[in-house]
This record gives sequence, C-alpha cells and structure tokens, in this order.
Amino acid sequence: MRKLAVRIIALVCAASFVLSLAACNSKDHGHSGGRRSGSGSKTERNETEPTPGVDPTIPVIISPTPSVYGDYIPTSDALTYPDHVATYDEIHPYHAPGTVNGSAAQKLLSDVEMDILHHEIDCYADIDILFDNPEKFGFSVNDVTWGEFTSIDEYDEEKAYYQQQLDTLLTIDYESLSSDDRLCYDAIVYSIEESIYGYSYTAFEYYEMAFNSLTGPQCNILFDFEIFDFETVEDAENYILLVKDIDRYFDAMCEYEEDRVFYGFASSDNTYEKSAESFDNLVAQKDDCFLYASFEERLDNIKGLSSADKDRLIAENEKAMKEVLFPEFEECASRMRALKGSGGTDAGLCRYRGGDAYYAVINRHLSNKNMTVEESINLLNNTIDETLNELFRLLTSGTGWEDELSDHEYTKGSVEDNLDYLYGRIGEDFPSIPSHEYFLLEVPEVFEDNFSPAAYMGYHLDNFNSNCIIVNNKNVNNEFGVTVAHEAYPGHMFQSIYTRSQTSHPYMYLTGSIGYKEGWATYVEYYSMKYFSDNETAYKLVGILNSLDTLLGTRMDYGINAENWSLQDCVDYYNSILGMLGLDGIEEEDLADAYTILIMDPGYYVKYGMGYVLTKDIMENMHAKHPDKTDLEIHTAYLNSLTGTFEQIEANTDKLLS
Repeated sequence: MRKLAVRIIALVCAASFVLSLAACNSKDHGHSGGRRSGSGSKTERNETEPTPGVDPTIPVIISPTPSVYGDYIPTSDALTYPDHVATYDEIHPYHAPGTVNGSAAQKLLSDVEMDILHHEIDCYADIDILFDNPEKFGFSVNDVTWGEFTSIDEYDEEKAYYQQQLDTLLTIDYESLSSDDRLCYDAIVYSIEESIYGYSYTAFEYYEMAFNSLTGPQCNILFDFEIFDFETVEDAENYILLVKDIDRYFDAMCEYEEDRVFYGFASSDNTYEKSAESFDNLVAQKDDCFLYASFEERLDNIKGLSSADKDRLIAENEKAMKEVLFPEFEECASRMRALKGSGGTDAGLCRYRGGDAYYAVINRHLSNKNMTVEESINLLNNTIDETLNELFRLLTSGTGWEDELSDHEYTKGSVEDNLDYLYGRIGEDFPSIPSHEYFLLEVPEVFEDNFSPAAYMGYHLDNFNSNCIIVNNKNVNNEFGVTVAHEAYPGHMFQSIYTRSQTSHPYMYLTGSIGYKEGWATYVEYYSMKYFSDNETAYKLVGILNSLDTLLGTRMDYGINAENWSLQDCVDYYNSILGMLGLDGIEEEDLADAYTILIMDPGYYVKYGMGYVLTKDIMENMHAKHPDKTDLEIHTAYLNSLTGTFEQIEANTDKLLS
C-alpha cells in the first residue's frame, strides 16, 4: 500500500482492453495505475444454442466450472493474512450519532478533510501536478521528489492514524451538516474504514505488481513530465530534480518487485519479460524524446529568463535525461529480466492465501459498490443475459441497419472536429460546465501500437484550464467520435470539470473511485452514439456489441481471480457466446494477452464493466421512478450527487429528483 503517487487517483487516463466479438482483435488503451492503497450465490446457468434470427430469447449460459486448485501457492509466514472475507458490516459497522453540530461540526469535518489530504498528498510531484495554487490549500514541500513507499513496518502506524481520524469524524452530528458536507462526510468515512481494513494485513502489500506492463507507472511517466508548467527558474530546476529522482523512485519499485519474489509472490517469466519490454520502449526514446523540445518550449513561459540561464537549464535537463532517466529505464529492464527464473507463475488472486479477501477489497473499490464478489458475478451474469436478449431482439426487429453495423463512421474527423461537434451537441442532454481550456498531446511513435486512440489527463484540479487530451493518430478508427465522447465531452473531462464546480470540498474531486469515473465515461460513450447516427437500431447494435466486449472481459476478470479459471476456461466461455452469435470460435492465443493482463492487474476490467453496469442501472432506475424527468434532469441530478459510492449516489439522485 503506497501513499506515493496519489496523483494517480486524479490523473484520469481512460482505458479499456477489449476483445472485438466480430473480429476477435484486441485493442489496448493505456491508463495510469499503480499499487492500490488498502486505501450472494452464483446464478445457476444452463447451456443451449438457439439459432440466431429465429428465437430472440437467449437462455442463460454455463460458466466454466472452477478448477480444484488444491493448496495455495506458498507465500511467507512472515506476513499477516485475513482468515476470511470480511463482510460489509465488519468493515463498515453502525456508529452511534455524534453530538458536535453547527459551525463546529462543519469546521471539524473541514479539518479532518484537509488533514487526510495532507497525509496522502505529501510529495512535490503530487502537489505540483494536482494544484495550480497549492498554498491556497496549505501545501508546502521542502524535498523535490516523487514520494515514498509506505512499508509494511508502518502498517500499524497508518491504521492508527486513520482510526484517529474516524473517531474524530464520528463525534459529528451528521444531521446538522449541509447537503454538500454530508456528501463529503459519507465519502471520507467510507474511505477511512476501507483503509483501516486494508492496513490490517501486511500480505495486502504484495499481491500485485508495481511494474506491470499495462498500467505500471512506467507506462505514463513521460506524459506525467509533460504536464509540469514553468513560471520561474525554480520550477524548471525542480523539474530537473524530478528527472533525477526517477533513479531513486524506480529503484524503490524494483526493490518492491524483488521483495514480492522473496515473500513468494513471484510473477511468471513471461510477465517479467513484458515488464522489461515496456522499459525497452522508454529507452528507445533516449535520443528523440518529445520532452527535450517541450522542456525548451516551457522555458519560454518564464518571464525575464536570460539566455545564459536558458542554455544552462537546457544543458542540465539533457544531461539528467541522458545520464539518469534513460539509464534508470535500462536498469529497470535489466532488473525485471533478472527476476526471470524465480519460479513464479501467472495465477489469479484466489490461488493465494488471503487473495479472496484482497480481491473483495479490489471489487468494492473498482466497482464502487458494496457488493460481494459473488453478488457482483450474479449481477454481471444477469446483465450479460439481458444484453444478449436485447441484441437478438434488435437483430430480428427489422432491416435497414445492416450496412451501418458493418461499415459505420461515428466520427467527425480530427480530434478537434469531434471535440467541437460534441461540445455543441451535448447541451440538450447534459448540464453546462464552466469555461475551460485544454491542450492536445500526440503519442510518440514508439508507444502507438499499445495506446488507445485518445486519453484524458486532468491536473491542477483547483482550476478548470489544465486538461490534456492525448491523441494517438495511428489508432484513430471509425468510432473515434465516441472515443472522444468517452475522454472529453460528456465523458472524463466533462465530469471532472463539472464535479469540481459543484462542491466546496477538494476531497470530492481529488479522490473517488475510478469505477465511478470509468462507469460514467463508458455510459456516455454508448449514449453519445446517437449524436453520430440517425439509425437508432444500428447505433444501439454497435453499442451493445461494444458493451459485450467490456462485460465479457469483466466476467473473465472475476473468473480468473475469484474462480480460478484457466486460459482454456476463458476461451470456452467466450466461445459459448460467440457460438450463439453465429461467429467463429477463438483459440487460447487470442486471449493469452488479456489473461496475462488480468493476472498482472486484477480488477482491471471491473472498473469498466461493473462501473458501466451500475451507472446504467441507476439511470434506468431513475427513469422508472421519475418518468416525467428528462435525460438532462436525471444526468444533472446524478452528477450533483458527486463521487461517493453508487449506493450513496443513487439515494442522493433520487432525493434531488423527488
């Protein structure tokens, strides 16, 4: 569990890794990641294969039978492990009402909020990225670094810290708080209780890789450097110090990976090789990295900068990059390859002692809802069944959609064209957002094959003008318009700006479940298809097929990490669906990369699949309960409920619509 890089929570780089049902081709989407902080019964399924186009009723499908996996993979007894999967009531027990009210309660909440933010955002990199004016929030830092690891030796201290903050909050009379304060109180209490549980077991530190090849910090470190602004010579000098600090920062993560091997959590040789290759791609940038030019350009923003100082800074930056940064990437590649032969394996979390309890933590966080893993699987199975039923209903409801389904252009051209078009269209269905700015950043050629068509990064979250849209020109496709909808309007950028405009509590936009954020962005991605087509049946079919990619990937995530599905189990599951759709089956090689990803980054799909399912369910529930309300009114009430759990959001949305 790390406190370092809390910025990852706020730097939203949208992501999805999907298997196309039609073509069975995978496409990668990058997103910032890293090690997380300790921040019902399965449906019975029967398998039959109806003929597509004849009977639109799709029966349920058999999920692979979990293998008998015997003993857990041996891991160190020096760590502490949970002996059962904790229930919701164990982690979030009932609390008697507090007695502090009025302005005293409001101040107490604000004090705890800021204390926690200062505890978790405590390094120069995080503060400079997250805030344009950090002093407004009381932040100041002496050492210019990327942060530190919280070691397992500090778990008891961290647990005691969060318990103290919780005890303070529980003295507040909740009913005396304003609606904005209540939303923040609920979010902080929930998060604190999850942290207290997470810091109870030191094994939680080692279940996941730090340097996985898809979402490890190395995947976005160059883009992170791009968003540091220079207003003074000191800003540029601090940037160079951060370039040099990568040596220490990444060495600490290499040591972490070596500790994982020591404690018995070694990954497979293939996984370590993929990690090393991700560093090889960084090393390939050494002589032609976009950061050389952008550093010089940012120096032009420093008023009164002398020619001598400019030349000095350029030389020092180039020296730091070529003598520290890129050699560190080479060292990391070498150290990852040195771990090959450690005897590790690629296995789901359920293969490890306490892994089921850890996956339950991941599931709550990434789904943003208090469901058990079993309840999540049940809901997901039902949603997949309903989605297939709707697919077959549309396929048999008429004609006129065939050409668009097979050859559609849901885009207006360039990223700028799509941004302008969507910004002009969404006003009929979504609330307005404050005036803001953004800039575009192109993906370097070396990363093009493994990066999505576009991504969003939000930083300096105390203003509305620090927004970056990353564009991958090589991977722009015929659905680029809805990709831009996911990343920008009305997706990530829109939601980030709107949330910041609706609360007085920075905690509500500096933190928050990525399941909430990805759930919203995925929901509006499919919703926005109507802006690019007049053929309702066609765009609904496209949306359903895309959503099935996400839903089936999520089912594989649960299968691998909760039920010990093998790669062949995953292939069998996909083929049962593909057969119903009249599509050719797939082989193990078609899912091998996805399988590895879900072992390297458990829960990777959950934030998309369950986030989408639960967001969509809330929207449908609100339409059913408030049939007179428009999409604009429901979307506005949903967004005004801010970034709590989905239970909190649904209750508050209902209240606002009543």
